[in-house]
Amino acid sequence: MERFRDFLVLRYSLVEEKQSTIDASPLPTPKGESVLVALQSDREFSVNGVVYGLVGFSYAEPTQRHQFPVRRFLIGKVAKLRQAHVGRKVPGDIVETQEDDWQPLLTIFDLHKQFIVIERDWRFGTPEQSIRALQGGLRNPIFLRYNHTIFIEGCVREEHFWKIVNTHKKIYKLDLKLISPNILETNLKARDALSALKDLFGQDQVNINLVNEKGDLNVPANPIEDYVEYIQEGEGTWAITTEGDHGGKKTHTSSENIDTIMLAAPMSSSIDNTDADVSRNLISVREKDAALVAEVFLELSNNYER
Repeated sequence: MERFRDFLVLRYSLVEEKQSTIDASPLPTPKGESVLVALQSDREFSVNGVVYGLVGFSYAEPTQRHQFPVRRFLIGKVAKLRQAHVGRKVPGDIVETQEDDWQPLLTIFDLHKQFIVIERDWRFGTPEQSIRALQGGLRNPIFLRYNHTIFIEGCVREEHFWKIVNTHKKIYKLDLKLISPNILETNLKARDALSALKDLFGQDQVNINLVNEKGDLNVPANPIEDYVEYIQEGEGTWAITTEGDHGGKKTHTSSENIDTIMLAAPMSSSIDNTDADVSRNLISVREKDAALVAEVFLELSNNYER
């Protein structure tokens, strides 16, 4: 069975660090394949005291019905460990126990264009929590192998930013976080400016914080639009503080406006015991995965690739 689910559209980028690992390997070609070092085997990791897992990642294989480039997409799951309270009946009593309850998010990596399409599920947490968990699982293996730091951010349409700016009377604060130039080819004007700063200071990211306590902050299209477009490609975040709907102040963030796409994702199914049933089930899973990845490939090609 299948049901339609929301998936977040993210993008990952890589920033080279000063040499601090021994015998670091050069980045692979394409560079997006650097995530394989963290995804080739199941692993668990902890972020802020919460246990997560990267489970079952493998190359999606095209089929006769569902076509997309070979060895470009990885599909698997990012899971969060929760403790479920379960009541077990014993003679004369109900005994409460705790059992592991893994909350999985179906996740697809585009190794060539460095997109991540990940299921959105409130049980896992906010989109920001999903992003930070995923980044936490990838960062250490990539740094140790390639001496690069991975950054993951959501793809956010620039019209969300300008709609907020144009529909509010008061703007008190504007925060822009810009990841320093990495392997993505996005807004060249912004890239050139950030590259010059990186050559001078060697920073991983640039934070721009503009404040006007009276709410009279100007947000001119030039040069702000260059950086908003840069962020749109998944290379940073923005936050705008305006007047609130009922007085006071309200902060609007890019993480609240991450692009989502609706996909028909396969439901988990049980596997019967016979070899023939197992074989049929595996074929069915590959076909369903191929259908999902083909749909993702079409969405990215039509709406995100430049």
